[in-house]
Order: sequence, then C-alpha cells, then structure tokens
Amino acid sequence: WGRAATQVFYSLGVGVGSLVAYASYGERHSDYTCDAVTVSLTDTGTSILASFVVFPVLGFLAHELSGVNPCFKGDSLGSLSDIGLQGTGLTFIALPIAISRMPGAFFWAILFLLMMFCLGIDSEFAIVESVVTVLADAGVGHSWPRPALSGVVCLVSYVIGLVFVTRGGIYWFQFFDTYASLVAMFVVTGMECFGLMWFRSETWRKFATRTKEWTGRELKAPLKASWKFVCPILVVLLIVLSVVTVDPMDSSNSRRFPQGTGYYPAWSIWLGWIMALLPILLLLIFAVLPLPPDSDPAAEGAKCPSIAAAVASTIETEEAVDSSHSRSACSAAKGRNKDAAEDANVLSI
Repeated sequence: WGRAATQVFYSLGVGVGSLVAYASYGERHSDYTCDAVTVSLTDTGTSILASFVVFPVLGFLAHELSGVNPCFKGDSLGSLSDIGLQGTGLTFIALPIAISRMPGAFFWAILFLLMMFCLGIDSEFAIVESVVTVLADAGVGHSWPRPALSGVVCLVSYVIGLVFVTRGGIYWFQFFDTYASLVAMFVVTGMECFGLMWFRSETWRKFATRTKEWTGRELKAPLKASWKFVCPILVVLLIVLSVVTVDPMDSSNSRRFPQGTGYYPAWSIWLGWIMALLPILLLLIFAVLPLPPDSDPAAEGAKCPSIAAAVASTIETEEAVDSSHSRSACSAAKGRNKDAAEDANVLSI
C-alpha cells in the first residue's frame, strides 16, 4: 500500500512541485477548482484503465508458467515477483512477452515503444519545469535566458543519470526508486495541508472567500473536513508505514545472482536513509531559518521563514499572476513585479 500511495503521488504530481509550478502560470480567475477535479479524475481513470491492461497480462503469464514449472501457481501472481516480473521487469519483460503473443505483434510493439517514449518525455516535462521554475523564482541564473537554464538542468540531470546505464545501473535504479520518495513527498504534502488548514485560522476563510469570488464555486464542508482531518491523518499513516521498515529493500537478506535477485551491502541501508531524510532536513532548516532583518519577504520570495507560512502567505496574497504575466526568460531576468515575487513564496517549498 505504501508503494501504491507513492505511485499515486508521483502520477498526480502531489508533493513534488509540478502542480504548483504549472498552476503558477494560470490566470487569476481561472476555474482552478474544476481543473483540480478534472486532473484527479483523469489520473484515476487512467490508472484504472492501465490495471485492465497489466493484470490480465500477469494472469496470462502466471497461467503459462504454471504449465512449464510446477512451482508456479496459475491462480497466484506472487510467484511472478520472485523471477523479477515487477517494476522494470513488468515493463520490459512481462508486457513485451504478452505483445509478442498477440496477432500483429510488430504493430503493437511499435505502439508500445511510442507509448513508453511519450510517458518518459511527459514525466520529464513536469520534473524539469518544477526545478527550473523554483530556480528562476529564487534568482538562480537570473541573467540567463530561460531555455539556457532549462538546458543546464537537463544536462546536469543527464550526467547524474549516467549511473543508471552502467553495469550496476539496475541496482542504483532500484536503490533510488526505493529511497528517493520514501518519506519526503508525504511530509511536504502534510505541511501543505497544515499550512492551509492549521497554521493560521484565517487562511482557510480567505482561501474559500477568494475561490468563491474568482470561480463562483463554494468550497463545501466535506472538502474542509477532508483537508483538515482526513488528508493529514492519511499522510501521517503513510509516513509511519514508510519508516516502520528499516530495511525496505531487504538488503540484509539479499543474495547475488543466480541464487537471489541481487546483492545490496549493509551500508546501502544507512546511505538510503540519508538520501530519504535529506530533503526533510533541508526543509526543517529553512523552516526555522530567520530572514535577515533588512530583507524584504516579497523580494526574497525563495527565502520564506516557514514552509507552512509559505503556503499561508500565498493564500493571503492580494493579487495573483495573470496569464498576460508571461514567465518568460526576459521577465525572469529583468525583475519581477510584486505579484510574481509574492507568488514565488509557494515555490520556495
């Protein structure tokens, strides 16, 4: 369930900054309540559709393997994970096997390749835009054109990603996949709920009033109860579920091929937890770090004294960014008006 929740967070863009980055380009009076519901329902519908593709394929493979190896059960999918048909194995082994058995396999294989390519590019759009938007709002590379800054981010990411195509790349991939989002996304999402509903009593009231004025839609009591109680409780449960297992990769019992699925040394456990907790440590440092006495919070949008205050301050901002306020390279390099500087507070998360 923890891995499933992590996938939902990634798929929807919750806690990773992409939704905030994209939303900062919206018009002041856009119907963002409808947009939020549409995105959520579309993402959920896509996941349900994908399940109708994945699970029949797994059932077919389990049935086929049960006729070859008596250790496999045709009515159980658990044995498939023991031979690597999970994660990347599901994408690059299980599904291609099923496609190869279909009529017109060559045609379906091309479509599958195009689909994987589009999914990868689509994910990169969100990831790169999240990083570039925060860097631009923080004033990093302010004299650079926006495409140049994006190019540098892509180049650095490419160089770091080369470790995943080495002979031990699959080990590093599984290591990062397990620990990189183990806790941080849940903590950030919990702080967003806290900033909206608990940090200041008037924050929710102002947010609801402004939503009514700008979109004509009223935020009902069920939404308030969800954001104030249900979501924080679920996030806390997910955090507990994430940290309760000290060795999420079972490194202490891992064995080398072919006896096992791959060996991870004992030091990979504490290295993974350092990587998992480092974003939270930085979050806490900047949350309690006071602003210089002569600094202007609006001009220093990226140096918000509190993560929860960052969320609350954006609700209290009297003006938002218009669509005409193009966040192009020129506007990023030649200074922001007060609205854009205040809007940068939320991006400091």
